[in-house]
Amino acid sequence: MSGTATNDNDAWALLSLKSAPSSPTKIVWSPEPNAAAIARLEGREFEYMIRQNRISIGRNSSRGEVDVNMGHSSFISRKHLEIYFESPCFFMICNGKNGVFVDGVFQRRGAPPLQLQKS
Repeated sequence: MSGTATNDNDAWALLSLKSAPSSPTKIVWSPEPNAAAIARLEGREFEYMIRQNRISIGRNSSRGEVDVNMGHSSFISRKHLEIYFESPCFFMICNGKNGVFVDGVFQRRGAPPLQLQKS
């Protein structure tokens, strides 16, 4: 199951995870440790239940699919972001050539993994 955002401005949403109105806005931690979903990624127009330890966010292409598809803009890399769980925290890696803003701070491709806040 893949989450899909459909707006043509999704590249901007992806690059401003917290600020843009149609961007994934937060990760909510599952209160039940035995629940099937371990977290929820929310956006204005979509919700994605994280059920595995690592997900990819970007754009689908003929070379493969991502877990969360942010549209067809070439501004978004095929595997722009990875979010993974390493107990007890979630981390994000930026693989996109255009980087990403998280809480107003620019994260470049190749930067060390960013620990995501519980919010």
